[in-house]
Amino acid sequence: MEWLPISLLVVPVLFAGLVWIARREARPFLFLLGTGVALILAIYQAWAVTQVKVISCLREEILVDGLSAFMSLLIAFLSFVCAIYSTAYLTLPHLKEAPEERLRMFQALFLILEFTLFWTVMTNNIVFLWVALEATTLASALLVSFYWNRRALEAGYKYLLLLTVGITSALFGCVLFYAAAAPHLGDEPALLITNLKTVVDKLPGHIALIVAVLLLIGFGTKAGLAPFHPWIPDAHAEAPTVMSAILSGIIIKVPLYAILRVMNLFAPRFPELGSLLMGIGVFSMLLGSLLALLQDDLKRLLAYSSAAQIGYVAAGIGAVSYLGYYGALLHIAHHALTKALLFMAGGIVAAMANTRNIPSLGGIARKMPATSIFFLIGALSLGGVPLFSGFISKLTVILALTQVRAWVSVTIAVGVSLLTLAYILRAFQRVFWGEPRSPEAASENIKEAPLPMLLAMALLALGIFAIGMTPQLFDPILDLAAKP
Repeated sequence: MEWLPISLLVVPVLFAGLVWIARREARPFLFLLGTGVALILAIYQAWAVTQVKVISCLREEILVDGLSAFMSLLIAFLSFVCAIYSTAYLTLPHLKEAPEERLRMFQALFLILEFTLFWTVMTNNIVFLWVALEATTLASALLVSFYWNRRALEAGYKYLLLLTVGITSALFGCVLFYAAAAPHLGDEPALLITNLKTVVDKLPGHIALIVAVLLLIGFGTKAGLAPFHPWIPDAHAEAPTVMSAILSGIIIKVPLYAILRVMNLFAPRFPELGSLLMGIGVFSMLLGSLLALLQDDLKRLLAYSSAAQIGYVAAGIGAVSYLGYYGALLHIAHHALTKALLFMAGGIVAAMANTRNIPSLGGIARKMPATSIFFLIGALSLGGVPLFSGFISKLTVILALTQVRAWVSVTIAVGVSLLTLAYILRAFQRVFWGEPRSPEAASENIKEAPLPMLLAMALLALGIFAIGMTPQLFDPILDLAAKP
């Protein structure tokens, strides 16, 4: 089984090279094939982990347990779906005249980004965890700036600057952790997370607490938790739609994985860290939802709602319990599928109408009925309506909060869910119903999304219903992932 993690790391890099040297006509096929092979490997790896519990290689530098396997599967699935979507997206009129090298760069960098995401969730080395997260920032910053206009370059620069500065605190935490732990580990590798876990209780209390806080600040910035969220709206709004789906769907989830690892290390010794993280999560829920409510730009509305929704994940992790971790991971999966679907549906509407301004739209459902249905599915899921994934994930998180008697957090979580349903359905009504409110919305150029885009959105909708109606299908891997 040791070959599985290595294969999952090698495949995206190999296909990135093939995409780079291939002719334009062959690149979409190679792009799809690379992400498809990675998905097959991730599915097999997830099944294997349910049988053997842990797969390790390279002297435990790479270690795949239930949590790593779950995240790898989510990364692979979303990457494959985005690759399907991009085969049509990259042929839209506003991209047909894009320089050849920029299209080549997009597909190759996307695969490199997939590699860095896999590396982040499978490394057992705490410094390499930081390095891999920083590598995801570098790769995604170039993709955020894809359009190469002033706003895109500004968003990419802001994204790179804020995340690099923010995650530097995590680097300080890693260095301090190593310096404090090394004397207690003797000849054992002092950077392996599995080894560090055995000596946390031996570290001086103030040092251990400083390390934990530095790591949480760094990874929380990367996740976009309030008040570390200012990069989120610009990056999501100015990036290509495929990149917006990946940003919200998976890139902000990977640092939440790192936060869960940190809590597994330090929460048993410092229970107050759970309360701190829960407070940050609740603050993110409130602030993100209120800011989303004020937006007239469709992509910025969806971006701010991401800051709110990852607050549920942080609150679940902050409960520091099996049910809290289970709910947090379920919400990670729900939000990855739901927000990717909303960005894909909203993004193609914005591309067809040549505007993201919600008050300028209207009546889009007549010309794009299938897209409007997919957006509605995403909206109902985001709002936590029964039978959709958002209901079961939010319910699990809220039950975990009731277990620890966090009644204020429970009240806010329920209230934010209702507020989310209100503003996302309001956006749906203004974009898709009624009469066109501008020449852009009335344009004859607006037509139904191409088949590959509809297929990608259908796969995401299927995942939403699968989690919402048959969550037990995912229990074997989620159960392993949620156990500290």
